Amino acid sequence: MTTNSRSALPTFLVAGISLLIAVTTGLEWVGKPFRLVHLVTIIGMGMFTGVLWMQAIFRVRQNRANRDGASAA
Repeated sequence: MTTNSRSALPTFLVAGISLLIAVTTGLEWVGKPFRLVHLVTIIGMGMFTGVLWMQAIFRVRQNRANRDGASAA
């Protein structure tokens, strides 16, 4: 029985968009005076992207395990 049939593709897409926003924001701040808020923002965006990426990887592995377990049964 499948308990989670959601695709990981939307999570990968959101992670990619988040990474793109973090990189463009960082590049926008190049040459400007460095402030603590810039550091906190970049770290926060990086953590958000990392969490989304790990959730997508977890979902892929979970779907693969469910598919392999269903075919073995």
